[in-house]
Amino acid sequence: MRVLGVALMAILVVLTGATEVSAQPRILLSQEELPPAVVPSHVGESVRVRYSTLRTATATGESTGSIFLPRGEPPDGGWPVVAYAHGTVGVADQCAPSVAGFNYVELPAVEQWLAAGYAVAATDYAGIGTQGVNAYLDGPAAAANAVDIVLAAHEVYGEVLADRWIVTGLSQGGQAAYFAAHEATTRAPALDFRGAVAVAAPTHLEQLFPAAGPAVPALPTSGIVNYALLTLAGIDDQRPEVGIRRYLSPKGIELMELAKVTCSREIGRYLLVHPTSVGDLFAAPLWTEQFRDLFREMQQVPVDGFDRPLRVVHSLSDRSVPIPLTWAQLAEMRQHGVDAEYQQLTGEDHRESLMASMPESLEFAARVLSPR
Repeated sequence: MRVLGVALMAILVVLTGATEVSAQPRILLSQEELPPAVVPSHVGESVRVRYSTLRTATATGESTGSIFLPRGEPPDGGWPVVAYAHGTVGVADQCAPSVAGFNYVELPAVEQWLAAGYAVAATDYAGIGTQGVNAYLDGPAAAANAVDIVLAAHEVYGEVLADRWIVTGLSQGGQAAYFAAHEATTRAPALDFRGAVAVAAPTHLEQLFPAAGPAVPALPTSGIVNYALLTLAGIDDQRPEVGIRRYLSPKGIELMELAKVTCSREIGRYLLVHPTSVGDLFAAPLWTEQFRDLFREMQQVPVDGFDRPLRVVHSLSDRSVPIPLTWAQLAEMRQHGVDAEYQQLTGEDHRESLMASMPESLEFAARVLSPR
């Protein structure tokens, strides 16, 4: 019945000619076997899927991703689903987890979710493994990618999946989890969304990125040039009308083009050998109304309108995403009455936050995903 409901909704949209982005059908386009080398442990069945979703906050497109079932027989009612949104790996097609596998940071977490008895639906994000360049840190698009792969999972494995599901992610994936949590119950009403876990998630970027320009001093925050290049690459490819190249230095354009075809680990190594500051990327500041509006559309994480519990994790030792951004997010959400629990780590860095918080995240999942 779940799959039938999704199919009927898709047919209705086509017949009525509906054009609103939020009403577009989310349908499975294709499925294929995953290479054994990219399949985590504790997996019974797995599949790589291509599915319809959002390309940017305002445009439709396609994404790929992986769906994993735990080993053994499903419990009564089926396996609950964890939508996993990965952290920054780069925007080139070869960086997609369904192609390259999960990296050493995230693979243990995916395996723990499977070992705990959850099916995992892991988006690659539109543009990583599909046409064009990923609209990096475009929260509404990443949210749709994370929600819609759960719908695709039900088209493939609906007979053994429960309606109940949550979304989680690290860093870029944590931002996606915030946005997905805000949209999940309306974007996938046939399913039973129960909550979200956002680990080391960047927020308030819409207040930071417009300040970029040639006068920005070198910052001690590791990885910020990498993040900036990926963001610029997505804007250049997916939003050519804003003319981002006019604001970039020759070096900025060169490195942006490199970011489009290189995974983050390789970009990071290149930047270690060729030190670059954010200011080096620009010939003119982005402080214009056009860019302020663009970054609000892409990156302004909601602070209200959440209808399911949130779990937020961040570490005092995180040098990639400064923890004051999360403090501000929590304060604003709590002012709006959002049900958000918070785990503050101390000695773990950005990457280590994921596994350090897994015991509590598994407890949260068991609590919110229990049958009612």
